[in-house]
Amino acid sequence: MRLLNSLSRCCIRSPRPIYLTKSTAQSALFSSRRNFPVSNNNAFDDAFMGDNIVNFYAGQPPLNRLSFQRGHVSRIREHLDAKDARFLLFKDFKPLMRKGEPGQLLFLQRDAVEPLVQKGFVEPTPAELEVKERARILESARVPHTLPALVFLGIDDRQHASTQGVPMSVDPSRPEGVPYFALEATEDFEVEGGIWEDARNSASAMDRWTAGIFAQGRALIDWNVRNKFCAACGSPTYSLWAGWKRSCTTALEPIPGKTPCFSLRGLHNFAYPRTDPVIIMGILNSTGDKMLLGRQSKWPKGMYSCLAGFIEPGESFEDAVRREVLEEAGIEVGPVRYSSSQPWPYPANLMVGCFGRAKDGQTIRLDLDNELEDAQWFSRAEIINLVGSGKGSSYTSKEMEQLTKNATLHHHEQKSAQETSNALAPSERKEGEGNTGGSGVGLTRVPPDTAIAGQLVRLWARGDLDLVSKL
Repeated sequence: MRLLNSLSRCCIRSPRPIYLTKSTAQSALFSSRRNFPVSNNNAFDDAFMGDNIVNFYAGQPPLNRLSFQRGHVSRIREHLDAKDARFLLFKDFKPLMRKGEPGQLLFLQRDAVEPLVQKGFVEPTPAELEVKERARILESARVPHTLPALVFLGIDDRQHASTQGVPMSVDPSRPEGVPYFALEATEDFEVEGGIWEDARNSASAMDRWTAGIFAQGRALIDWNVRNKFCAACGSPTYSLWAGWKRSCTTALEPIPGKTPCFSLRGLHNFAYPRTDPVIIMGILNSTGDKMLLGRQSKWPKGMYSCLAGFIEPGESFEDAVRREVLEEAGIEVGPVRYSSSQPWPYPANLMVGCFGRAKDGQTIRLDLDNELEDAQWFSRAEIINLVGSGKGSSYTSKEMEQLTKNATLHHHEQKSAQETSNALAPSERKEGEGNTGGSGVGLTRVPPDTAIAGQLVRLWARGDLDLVSKL
């Protein structure tokens, strides 16, 4: 129903996602930080292991975030003062990249960012630690609140990352590794050999592991920078938990004669980083031999993708799939199965990929929420021909720029269909054509396999997804 950022379901130019077979997935799980028991029940193993798709931005593997250390300032300061600590900088949400080296983040060391880090995180005095309430509001706090945002992302505890590395599997209470921080740069901060690049275009050229750090860092910096005022009373907020929580500054300095801010008591969702879930839908016809794809008028000519929409409060993944497909294309969906997910740091979404099977005897209609310009059922043969060609998921820089621009608009800011008739790559069909679905007319491109929408399309088209047959 709401327009999503188009790139999430359309265009990510980057390395391919990782597929794990049942045997390799079990091996990977045993070599990770946790050990999962393997059942002797084959049906359970198949359902549990599924397809194990690790999508771009997910980190391979991700940093050890050490969430249980965020409130312990002494431990956070150890990470901050570590000689090998690395800092990922953002200015106006643009990452610092190596000039002339596409996809290469420029990580800085502590001495290079000292003007921005300054005091780091506050160390409470012995007297403050004696007062439980005072100690609570100073847990890894960054004050004054006017300092640039600083976030502890975690450590790289892989054995080859550092000679001092201690994986969590060896010592769960005190793992060691290379610390990573995300840091907001001031307007006048510049680095020789560095350049502030567009986030989306830069990320598309990153390797998978680096992209995972970038996604985490950008989402956290974005949240801290955009939430500088208390949602309850309007006072400024300050950072706690090494950048993973924000609190009203009236906790530090109460306003005389004013009732304490209600945000200082209880649990409030605006005090913590948010992740907005989005459903990406691979909808099949009743026989499973066609997939429903749609397009918006502003998309590059010939581009079709999976339908998508935000998951609303009080709604399950399955319910969101059924509601969105009905609203966008007038199609009722029956069974729904989860496939995989993908972090999306623009600003902080989680793309949830699902397959669903439509009921028999339905006609596509686009007049309910008028989001799509066209929607059609496409056969496997049509999709295979595209994904097998070099141009089937190719987009020019201009098209990427236009998609990025469109992705920043919220639903209430979108122009009407008439107002956008001259937007990039408008449809060449006449008014009224295509609204009931066609037979592949106009389809020349689908999302690449690095986008979760591209994954859903390819898994179905190539017959690689066993779950489809179980819908």
